[in-house]
Amino acid sequence: MSSTTTLPSIYNSVPVQIPPHISLTQTELLEFPAFKSWISRLTSSLRSDNNPDGYTLRHLEITNIVRFGATKIGFLMLNAVVRDADDKVSLPGAVLLRGPSVGILALLHPANTPKKNLYAILTLQPRIPGATTSMAEIPAGMLDGHGSFTGAAAKELEEEVGITISEDKLINLSELAIQSSPLLDRDGTKESIGLANAPPVSENPGQETEKQNLDGLFSSAGLLDEVITYHAFVHEIPENELEQWKGRLTGLRDKGERITLKLVKFDELWKATRDSKALCAWALWKGLEEAGRLPY
Repeated sequence: MSSTTTLPSIYNSVPVQIPPHISLTQTELLEFPAFKSWISRLTSSLRSDNNPDGYTLRHLEITNIVRFGATKIGFLMLNAVVRDADDKVSLPGAVLLRGPSVGILALLHPANTPKKNLYAILTLQPRIPGATTSMAEIPAGMLDGHGSFTGAAAKELEEEVGITISEDKLINLSELAIQSSPLLDRDGTKESIGLANAPPVSENPGQETEKQNLDGLFSSAGLLDEVITYHAFVHEIPENELEQWKGRLTGLRDKGERITLKLVKFDELWKATRDSKALCAWALWKGLEEAGRLPY
């Protein structure tokens, strides 16, 4: 028989149904960062002026859980029942929670060549959900205990590409793109639409909450909570070393990764991959370059 727990009052005491085959406590649920961020933002958004139809979250049903190791929650799947004030319209509520990620546009620039002579590094690796053993994509990974987006980005570059860099050398494309954007409110904070984000609710009613800084792009907002923040890095190399990067094998062997690197001319990146992360990073770079806002 399913068990039912109730979220704290700050989340409007919404009931949560947990099937008998899923081992999950209320404490684990509330301490899973992706769930806490999602339910906080959703609760705030449903209270905001952007909810003219009076949608309310009626209840949640946990449908599956994937753990990393014996205890740590990696992914959480749930169904959210959200209906309008007249109880006539129900919104699609299937949700996969995994938390934020980072994508890195790693570029090589052969020394003593024109500034725009850039090569993008793509990783070729198996992606079973995509039904392929060789997906060409930019380095990316979940934000997991690194403390900052830039820290995670630097770690991904080192693990997947073999380049060790300092965080201050990374160019935050997402942050640069959102500055002076029409998606900003008059006070400079994010709206609760598009790329934006309502302020999270506070566990202390009298305490003013801090706006969450999600400058990235939603990868698939109809299903995923994932927001990807994009960074870029230009690595200078001697021109005669360019060929050595082709076909180089790297990756985290102890985690089962087997990654081959592929170099493509940056201007041709848009047609060299079907990885949406790569295309987003390419478009952000091109847009910032055209606007004269790229610090390179």
